[in-house]
Amino acid sequence: MKLHRLAVGVLALPLLLGMGTVEQRPGPPPDSMGFAGERAAQPSTAAPRLPERFEERVVLDGLYIPTAAAFAPDGEIFVAEKSGVVKVAEGPGATPSVFADLNVEVNNLFDRGMLGLAVDPAFPQRPFVYVLYAYDHILGDPGPAPRWGTPGTYFDECPDPADGGPGAEASGCLASGRLSRLTAEAVDGSWRMSGQEEVLVEDWCMQYPSHATGSLHFGPDGYLYASAGEGAHYSQVDHGQVAAPYWANGSNPCDDPELEGGSLRSQDIRTRGDLVGLSGSVIRIDPDTGLGAPGNPYAGDGNLNAERIVAYGMRNPFRFAFRPGAGAAEPEVWLGDVGQSGFEEINRFRVGGAAENFGWPCYEGPGRNPAFASLDLPLCESLYAERSASEPYFAYPRTSTVAGESCPTGSSSVSGVQVPASATYPARYDGALFFSDFSRQCIWVMKAGDDGLPDPDRVQPFLESAASPVDLLTGPEGDLYYLSLGVDEVGSFEERGGSLRRIHFARGNRMPRAAIDADRTWGRLPLTVALDAGASSDPDGDDLTYEWDLDGDLEFDDATGPRASWTYDDDRDALVHVRVGDGRASDVATLRLHPGDLGPPEIEVLDPSAGRQWAVGDRIELGATATDPDGSDVDVSWSVVVRHCPSVCHSHELLGAGTDPDVTAPDHEHPSHLLVQYRATDARGLSSTESVRLDPRTADLRVRTRPRGLRVVVAGEKHRTGWTGTFIEGSQVSLTAPRKQRHRGRVWRFKRWSDGGGRSHVVTAGPGTTTLRAVYRRR
Repeated sequence: MKLHRLAVGVLALPLLLGMGTVEQRPGPPPDSMGFAGERAAQPSTAAPRLPERFEERVVLDGLYIPTAAAFAPDGEIFVAEKSGVVKVAEGPGATPSVFADLNVEVNNLFDRGMLGLAVDPAFPQRPFVYVLYAYDHILGDPGPAPRWGTPGTYFDECPDPADGGPGAEASGCLASGRLSRLTAEAVDGSWRMSGQEEVLVEDWCMQYPSHATGSLHFGPDGYLYASAGEGAHYSQVDHGQVAAPYWANGSNPCDDPELEGGSLRSQDIRTRGDLVGLSGSVIRIDPDTGLGAPGNPYAGDGNLNAERIVAYGMRNPFRFAFRPGAGAAEPEVWLGDVGQSGFEEINRFRVGGAAENFGWPCYEGPGRNPAFASLDLPLCESLYAERSASEPYFAYPRTSTVAGESCPTGSSSVSGVQVPASATYPARYDGALFFSDFSRQCIWVMKAGDDGLPDPDRVQPFLESAASPVDLLTGPEGDLYYLSLGVDEVGSFEERGGSLRRIHFARGNRMPRAAIDADRTWGRLPLTVALDAGASSDPDGDDLTYEWDLDGDLEFDDATGPRASWTYDDDRDALVHVRVGDGRASDVATLRLHPGDLGPPEIEVLDPSAGRQWAVGDRIELGATATDPDGSDVDVSWSVVVRHCPSVCHSHELLGAGTDPDVTAPDHEHPSHLLVQYRATDARGLSSTESVRLDPRTADLRVRTRPRGLRVVVAGEKHRTGWTGTFIEGSQVSLTAPRKQRHRGRVWRFKRWSDGGGRSHVVTAGPGTTTLRAVYRRR
């Protein structure tokens, strides 16, 4: 038995605790391209809903936490996985192979990882693949990567303060961003990276493990565009006040001047007295040199970073796309910016004029951001006075639906924008903008108005209950595609559950959906298995035919009809395929069998015990043993996610510190809990899981004012006196009292907090109930 770490990334599915479940996920056939190329997507627990005659097809699967994909001009599909592995497939349905492995350089922690990917438009004549990732390195440090991770491991950790480290949510493990060019060469019929990566840009100082790098795309003008966040704290009001004790004797870790760090790094271009960083911006560069492209707003400035920037003032500009037909001379960029506590934004700007400032963190959504407006920061106050920030083209609050859809509310993260140009879609979708939300598992469409631009008044749900969409793409034929991270039934990532999916409009016949089940998948030899494809279906109601490959020779000549049986005499795994057709189209389902295996391993969880509660900073020991009925070696791994469940649950990866099998409880918004999942896998690949849910201890924070009825800002949100909020015990909660405010015809000026803290300060929640009062006096 071995116990080691598995990282898990962000995901968004309702929590379904499965205790002792057996994994029987069908594996991909060795040559599925020879069967169908594309497969119909199988119904999920919450069946996806598309408009009439649209259908979802799986183009690639077997991916592990895929975060970005790109189509090469000659048909290959490149996919980036969060850990730093780049894969390539010959086309739809093909089995992806490894193109490059940059795990040593990539910092895969929380929301950090490899998130951007692009293929040269002239590929393979120009055999270049471009990647954008969180670099496990501190800017200016002469030491090589990795700064925090361990070479050969695919998931990185940030040592906790208890172990002498900075802590991911305390001082933060400092990292940077990197944009590199990789050279491809043909090896044994596939593409492989040749030589060393060529670094084009290294910047994007990141203190905290969120709001990291974003997307990477070639524009219609032939230049390379990239986006990245501001690397600030994701829950606290961060203006650079949290020092990093391991960096420059505790000074601001990104070398920002006072009151210009944290989220304010996204306004760095406005403060030219110090180094110009690229945080919270979109850049446009020459793909050969990494230098700013001609015609950029600050071309000729003399500062290399300033010359790269075309838009700025964003929190986490995770995804962007170009509107077809808008012109190559001045490309039109549509961008999704992930919000904090108020709104998700879709921003639009043209390249060729002045650099647009979208106002973060001074603004969020359609108005001022109360968390920063109440601080009276010079950078925000000057922006308010100038009235120069650009408003979002469209914004939606996290607390309500976008267009009356059934997708849940309470948490949001805009995860894709795209304007496809499909020749098969109905005319009503011409010029429409599609956008997705990873947390809500939803894709919407914003149809074009009379002026040809997407119209915010014409937003409709398009795909409800989407499979964890993390990016939207336009395929070679113009159809909309989306990348799914892949999750299992208990809310953790499947080992190979990620996929690329195509949304196609069927004007004629629609593809049937093949399904396969078995009365057993393992057992003593000889093993007789009864197989059933009766759950297969056809959306047009056509009669179906069934053809079986039961002996693994890839010939569908072993049986017909919806049911079949076969006896296996060899002690080795077998793949069973059924091809279901309606006379015009077919689909293939696959099931892996384990003849001779006596069953999955049995897991005994040692730690933590069910019902254990925790507070922020608690160390939680993990441990499990497993035995296999065959007596074979068993590999036991674990994964931990923090699940935030305001209405729909979404999760963030969580890693422990050092080499001990334990984890430090994180700070997160309430309601949240931890989910620990153990997976035991035997030598044949048969596995089982055990999951333990750990709920936190909670604390109430009562906020009062004197006189009553005044406003304060708690954790970035504005509240009136009398408000009481519930937090996880030990959470760090930011409090800000406006310097002055008008109430009942009088102006009141802040005097003090009852705990003696400054006008803006951080308090620790609990235990129990804490009451704090902001005291004002008449001016």
